[in-house]
Amino acid sequence: MQFTSCNDHMFDISLDSFPRIEGEQFDDPRIRRAMEACGNGVLYFPKGIYEISSTIEITNCCSLLLHKSAVLKAVRPMKYVVMYDAASSYPDLQEKDGHLVPSGDTDAEDWNLFIRGGVFDGSGIASCLCLNSFKHFTLKDSSFRNGKEYGLKLEDEGSTWTYELVAQNLYLKCTMPGLKGNAGISSNGGDSHFIDCIVVDYTRGFELLGGGSNRLTRCHVWGGPIKPRKEGELPEMLIDSVNYLIDSGDTILTDCYADTGKTGFLIKQTTRMFGCSYYNNYTYGMDDVTVIDHQGGQLLVSGGIFRKTSPTATLYKGSKEGLIWTENILEGDWETSGI
Repeated sequence: MQFTSCNDHMFDISLDSFPRIEGEQFDDPRIRRAMEACGNGVLYFPKGIYEISSTIEITNCCSLLLHKSAVLKAVRPMKYVVMYDAASSYPDLQEKDGHLVPSGDTDAEDWNLFIRGGVFDGSGIASCLCLNSFKHFTLKDSSFRNGKEYGLKLEDEGSTWTYELVAQNLYLKCTMPGLKGNAGISSNGGDSHFIDCIVVDYTRGFELLGGGSNRLTRCHVWGGPIKPRKEGELPEMLIDSVNYLIDSGDTILTDCYADTGKTGFLIKQTTRMFGCSYYNNYTYGMDDVTVIDHQGGQLLVSGGIFRKTSPTATLYKGSKEGLIWTENILEGDWETSGI
């Protein structure tokens, strides 16, 4: 394969080399042909809208490099626009307790798989991207639009165990009605880093549901722009909204912002929060909010700032046992007897 560069990134094949052939109405068939020719290589997507009629499944360790304006757009209902399974990056898998797990490290393992750039558009009829069976995978500079259930899903059913995702500069946003109940980033994996990720108008911004030792840094979750479904209701994506749902042990949130969610931080396992903040944009009419709902595990909250902007707001809900609260700034007439 010819090795080419684009914007200081190297790739092996450009999708331009695989045009639609006679009878093809959509772009997923030619994308599959290109990927088959690019196993263990890097496939480049030039600027353009690529119409996807069925899930693109990647199982041959082909990494993706996308122009910032390359859009993979669902045009028919499907589970995911793209599903990436990196199990083949393990050179030798063996069955254990009904699951495939790596038998050991060898020099043949690929630790440098990635997806960079582009837009994954679920169009409200598909989730955007699923990553399965990876170890040390980089996801960077990508956007996820209108995911039906998920913007980004990590370790879906059938995946081998996943760890060490480095996710940076991701933008996830819903702009269309009818998607209440979805999640921006949903993970069952562990040991991963989420840096500078912004989630807008997903009912649940982040949900960490398994694994452990995940790290979130400078992440921002907010909602409200999508209009109410009925007159007198809240904006659709604020109903039962949770900015950060943490059900994964030893999670650290640093400089993370919960912005206009019914619950800012729902904590179910041991978590540390440093420099985090909460704000409710009351122009959307949402009251009776809870900043921190502490349901399980130990919780350290330090160096945060929490603003009360609506009449009925709860700063902390939970047992004082297991809570360490230190050097936080409170703005407004909070009731603090609970802490």
